[in-house]
Parts: sequence; structure tokens; C-alpha cells
Amino acid sequence: MARISRRYVIHAVNASLLATALAVPAGMTVATAEPRGTNRGTAEAVVRSTEPPPSDPGEGPTTTPPTPSPSEPDEPDSPTTSSTAPSNGTSDDATSPTSGETDGQTSEPPPEQETEAETEAEAEADEVTTGLAEEKEQVPEELAPAVDTLLGIIGALDTPETSPQDREGVIESAENLSIALAAISDPRTPPELREQLIAIVKQVTSTLEVVAGSGVPDEEGSLFILVVKRTTSALDIICDPRTPEELRSRLIPVVGETNYALKQSEERRPSGSANAWRSRKADTVQSTSMLLGASADIVHDRRTPPKEREELAEVSRQVSSLLRKITDPQTSRKERSAAEKELEDRTARMKDQQEESASARKGPKESLGEAAAVCSSAVFESVRDSSLMGGLRKLVPAAWEDEGVKDFWKAKEKSDDQIEVLAQLRNNERSEAPFEVVPLITALAELVPRDKLYGTLGGSSLSCTQTAKYLEERFGVTAGSWLTRTGG
Repeated sequence: MARISRRYVIHAVNASLLATALAVPAGMTVATAEPRGTNRGTAEAVVRSTEPPPSDPGEGPTTTPPTPSPSEPDEPDSPTTSSTAPSNGTSDDATSPTSGETDGQTSEPPPEQETEAETEAEAEADEVTTGLAEEKEQVPEELAPAVDTLLGIIGALDTPETSPQDREGVIESAENLSIALAAISDPRTPPELREQLIAIVKQVTSTLEVVAGSGVPDEEGSLFILVVKRTTSALDIICDPRTPEELRSRLIPVVGETNYALKQSEERRPSGSANAWRSRKADTVQSTSMLLGASADIVHDRRTPPKEREELAEVSRQVSSLLRKITDPQTSRKERSAAEKELEDRTARMKDQQEESASARKGPKESLGEAAAVCSSAVFESVRDSSLMGGLRKLVPAAWEDEGVKDFWKAKEKSDDQIEVLAQLRNNERSEAPFEVVPLITALAELVPRDKLYGTLGGSSLSCTQTAKYLEERFGVTAGSWLTRTGG
């Protein structure tokens, strides 16, 4: 990731605002592949297009945030699941798990396909910056500097050197924060909730500024940006007036405390090489914050049943509280030692609950190609690119192998036996190529074993287990340990 100095961020703010005003017409409508349903600069943004978390009949009255007219939640697509083997567009060897050495050895697609992917990313960035500029005029004056900082960070990421994964993560985090900004500016929002949301916006913004502007190694920074994106995804539930108060009160500290711990770990890390920084405490913060991000992602998934959502939110709240304590400079050595021991037990319980909650989700089955694309994209954003390049070395096109992959970005559904993989190469060029599903998924399953699946991939873990079932049923192929309970 192209790192940003804090001084640059500050000076980039005014330029970013001016560029936005000149380059993007007011009221511009941008079409994206997957609209995220945020309403820019209006109170209605507090109602996301998600299924409302049902209230437990046994719960008492809840504190009700603003009640705008609810919009109809977008129903997930229900793709038809193919029951036949993949098309004969490739040889039998291409779908064999032993054919990895020749898979993916295809020419690169026409340049216009690369341009289309870049155009979508640019359109999303323009939409977010336009919305933030509008929301700045509505929020309390104390939040104007935070909005300016967000605009500056997004503008500074617009360089060829920045990995598309990092830029997309920051933009989605800003989208999530815009939900909180809309709720803050709504006079119907209860004062206590407004203050909590203001604190979250300030905390997350300062965390992004530190992570994006520090000298942390690129792969470390990318994982931290992923945590910010996933934890802030819970803001649509927090700001939804239909959310039970008990669930809301559990999720608020998960977002705030996890981002606090990330910021503390970055600001207080020793100077010097990356190896000097990799202390046991830093490892604990990184691994635990990744798990908390996965929890927020599973809770945010509208397919997660209410009971499992509540239970995961509660144990995650306990873990985030302990993580904050061990990173708080005011915590005594004795208190920190006790918190670290308790954190191990609570984290183990959270990992078990993540699997229970994720496995309980209901929804239409994805096709093999769709499930494989969602699963692959989740692995690409959650696993270090150095590990991905090692695990996929026999599958990547020759041009990718020669140049080297800087960022495995995302995957798109192509057919039931192939998916399109987008990547940024070491020379900062964007490229995409078809990969055969069977060898790709079996290779990815070796990188993320079952016992780490849910805590690493969050809500997308279900697509990976679904893909594994398809491979076993149709081809008799085993995808690592994804279908076993013991893990790898």
C-alpha cells in the first residue's frame, strides 16, 4: 500500500475538496456493480438495505433511534444452482486437482476489461467523496475536521502505487462512516446514541489516519484496513432504528475499542525494522483485532439468526474490552497481565461462537461459480499476498509469475468451472485472467484451514464451505479441511 504522511494528508484536504467540487457534478448518479444502499447527506441513511435484526420476544422496550420511513430491504439474488458438471470449454485435465501446473496459463484479456474494473473503482470513490462533502455541511462542527481528514486520505490514495485492495478498503470504511454521520445529523437521534456515534467517527478516522500514514509494512497495514472496514460494517445495524437496544449496546464498543487498540498498537510500536516491531503484544493485537473484524462481519450478515447474532456480539464485546485494556497505556502491569490471560479464554470462546453463528445462517444457495468467486475474494483480502503468491505460484499466468503479484484484488464469476481473478502486478499494472475453480479453491483451502476459516474470512466463510461441498459432490475433490470439524 502507498503510505501517506500525516503532513500530506493535512495539506491534501483542501485540494481534495476543491477537486471534488470541480470534477463531480452535484447530484451525479453513479452506477456500480453492487450498490451499497447508502443515502448521502440525508437522515434516511440510517436505514440500510439490510434485513432488520428481529427483536427477541422476551426483551423489554428498546431505546428507539430516529424512525424514518423504512425502505424495503434488498433481497439477495437466488441464482440457480447447476447440478451438472462444468462445461466442456476446457479439457478434463483442466478440472483435475492434479493439473495445477498448467492452469491459468492464458493470455491476458483485452485492455478495455482492465479499464472497466478501474472505472468502477473510480466511480465508487467519486460517489463517496461527493457524499462526504455534502454530509460535512450537516454534521456538528466538531466533526468537520474528521470529514476533512477522510477526504484527504481518500484523495492521497489515488496513486498507481496504492494497492486496489487498500483503496477499496478505505473507501468502504468511509461509506460505513457516512451512515453514522447521517444519523448524527438527524435531530431524531437520541442524544446518548449521537454522542456514541460521534466518538466512533472520531476514533475510526484517527485510526485510519495513523494506519495509512505510518511506516507499518504494507501487508500489516492492509490487514489493519480490513479490520477497520469490517468493524465499521456494523454501523448500519447500530444506526438502524429497528435494532434491539441490547444488540446495539454490544456492538458500539466492539467498533470503538477495536479501532482504539489498532491505533494504540501503531502509535506505540518501536521504531526500527519490522522484525523489531513484531513483539508478542503486537501479534496479539493483530490476531485479536482480525477476529473481532470477522465477528462484526458475521453479525452484520443479515442471514445470521437473531439468537446467534446476539451471542456473538456479546462475546465479541467482552474480547474488545479486554483488548482495549491491554493496549491502554494507563493500565497497570498487573491489570494487563490478568487481562491477557482472560483474553485467551474469551478469544477461544469467540472463535467457537463465530463458527456457530456463521453455520446457522440461512439463505439461497449460490452457484458454484458465484460461491467460488465470493470465497476467493474473501481469501484474497484476508491473507497476506506473499502467502498467496507462494500458494498459487503454479496457477498464475506466466506474465504474472515473471513480474510478480503485488495485490490479489478480487475474483468475479465467469462460469461454474472458471472465475476471473483481478490483480495488481509489481509494476503497478492491473491485470486479470481466468483461473480454473478446482485447482484454485483447493490451493486456497491449504492457506486457510477450517479452524481459521470463520475468524479469517468472516461472513464469506459460508461461500467457501458451499464451494467445498460442490467440489466434493461433483468431482470427488476435497478442499483442504473446509468440510471437517477438526480443522487443518
